[in-house]
Amino acid sequence: MQRYVFQAHQFDAIKLPIIVEKKTKDWVDFGEKNLYPDLLIDLLNTSAIHHTCVESKQDAIFGEGIKYYGDTIMNQEDETLNDLFEKIVKDYVVFGGYALNIIWSRDGSKIAEIYHIPFNHVRSGKMNEDDIVDQYWYSSDWARFRQQKPVSYPAYSPTDNRGDNASQIYYCFDYTLGQSFYPLPAYVGAINDIDIDVRVSRFHSSNLSNGLAPSMLLTFRNGIPSEDEQDQIWRDINDTFAGEDNAGRAFINFSEPGREPTLTPIENANDDYYITLEQRIVSRILTAHRITSPKLLGIVDASGFSSNADEIQTAFNHFLGTVIIPDQKKLLKSLKKILRRFGLNVNLEIEQATIMYTVDVEEVVEDNIEDTIETNQE
Repeated sequence: MQRYVFQAHQFDAIKLPIIVEKKTKDWVDFGEKNLYPDLLIDLLNTSAIHHTCVESKQDAIFGEGIKYYGDTIMNQEDETLNDLFEKIVKDYVVFGGYALNIIWSRDGSKIAEIYHIPFNHVRSGKMNEDDIVDQYWYSSDWARFRQQKPVSYPAYSPTDNRGDNASQIYYCFDYTLGQSFYPLPAYVGAINDIDIDVRVSRFHSSNLSNGLAPSMLLTFRNGIPSEDEQDQIWRDINDTFAGEDNAGRAFINFSEPGREPTLTPIENANDDYYITLEQRIVSRILTAHRITSPKLLGIVDASGFSSNADEIQTAFNHFLGTVIIPDQKKLLKSLKKILRRFGLNVNLEIEQATIMYTVDVEEVVEDNIEDTIETNQE
């Protein structure tokens, strides 16, 4: 009779999203269970290095906002153009695209309001006979779309924009090879590296919390206890030795010769392995985001920050020229198409962010304190 069964568990790598048109649905599924954008959000929220890269790119692309016209009110919620642009940038960096709700005037002559729509809430409709997507679907939770019923909106059209078609969705993303309905983020080549970063972090956290596992095998040689006794022994050992708070406790044993428990160490990967793995992960994630120097994220080597100001500024200038400014141009070009119909037929510029402050920090702090005191006195 077979007493022991060992099974291997297979961990699948994250694959590119499969775009599926189903006859039973009016929209096109975006990845497994139609939840690829949710996967990207999970990776963003659980990988420290990836999250930092994304925020750094978002901050750089937004800069100090749109010059001259950034305070223009865009809708009845008093959101400004800069408010919308900041949300657009966040979606664009994470998902590779953004979505807007365009509301036309009653006569269809101009755009009356513009609202931001979270990109992960929108799914593409199917193509019509002219190979054009003419509608999009919105749901606040696609994981529960049966409860949160998707609502269809016509795709952006400056001509068919009256009556029921006055509220439209402008769905914008860069041309991507092989993708007709949805974009892929710029960092898609490092998706699995980001996932590894998350798994390694969870692995170390689990090791720290569990204490005993998987560092040793404890074997008792005084017979096989009942299942209830086994459970009680496990709970006693776990309560006594597991967890970071119990590290270093002494293990005292009373037993007859030949019946003492044995402790068998389980070999784990050494520290050098994880150091090498972390360096590889960080390098590949930075490469995917096209961040040439880790110092832009505050990651420094053993020499620290000394004498690195020129290097940081040079790296930031390169980052601006090769990544940030091209993305800014793409976003402003797509926005001008909409804003022209809104009544803002102007050239848009972004005030670039500054990475190296030349003003003495203490002076800035003192100025802020004086302003606060004056405000409180008033």
